[in-house]
Amino acid sequence: MARLLFVFLDGVGLGPSDASSNPFAGDWPHLRSLAGSDWSADAWGALAETGRVRAALDARLGVPGLPQSATGQTTLLTGHNAASAMGRHYGPWPGPTLRALLGRDSLFHTARTLGGAVLANAYPRAYRDALGAATNGTVAGAVGRHRRVRASAPLVAATAAGIPIADMVAFAEGRAVSADLDGRRLAAFAAETPVDPGLLGTHAQAGVLARLAAAHALTFFDVWSSDRAGHRQDLGEAAAFVAHLDAFLGALRDALGDDVTLLVTSDHGNLEDLSSPRHTHAQVPLLALGPHASAFAGADSLLDVAGAARQVLRAS
Repeated sequence: MARLLFVFLDGVGLGPSDASSNPFAGDWPHLRSLAGSDWSADAWGALAETGRVRAALDARLGVPGLPQSATGQTTLLTGHNAASAMGRHYGPWPGPTLRALLGRDSLFHTARTLGGAVLANAYPRAYRDALGAATNGTVAGAVGRHRRVRASAPLVAATAAGIPIADMVAFAEGRAVSADLDGRRLAAFAAETPVDPGLLGTHAQAGVLARLAAAHALTFFDVWSSDRAGHRQDLGEAAAFVAHLDAFLGALRDALGDDVTLLVTSDHGNLEDLSSPRHTHAQVPLLALGPHASAFAGADSLLDVAGAARQVLRAS
């Protein structure tokens, strides 16, 4: 059975090699080693070789305006042009039209019958309580000061396919990971569930994710913290995130089994250009590593990702 680990980086485009506004312009040895390139628009080019594919994807989907999370993520997860279905780019949270697409035919639905699927993220009790039963809608609930809590596209797709959502118990038992890549922020936020310090840190969290990938046909990890760092426009915070990503992906590469294909991509640009708090029109990186990386050769749009992912999942 083929196995696919999809590491989704929210809001990461390919920007200029300008260290004053692009945190990826620093010296990141693991990112460079994995891709065989710096993560910048002028260095990143299409590559297809045994065990590694690199591509730059158009996130605009043929629709005017700045790409947004809900339509981009829905497109990645389904292969349908979600921006076209909406008549515009839309986000960050999927509404009824996008929830219908995600509820019919996502990668989670495909993998469910091909060896199982897992959404690797852990969600704290306050969020889960506010979200109710993690249904496909928007639920008003109390997290902090009564903020409205909404489900992201990956969460909608997973729950629609009947995939259980991990809680802090799963996180504390090493069966789920945190979007902050080292687990410390989540462990502090959800202090009601003590977490073994040995599960915290980028190397430990990468090991947990690798074990999940070894047990499922599809493992999807939603790294939403990258988009948050981009919107905050704090170069120090953004560089700290990229440092975590560099260490995390390096450790993940070393921990993954030979039968797992690793896919890393994004939905739209943001973090690569801290001169603006808005999303960008930048192409987004796609990196595929492993035995079925060749399925992603020739990809040049978000629309190409789900079909290639299904090809991997259905490979013998």
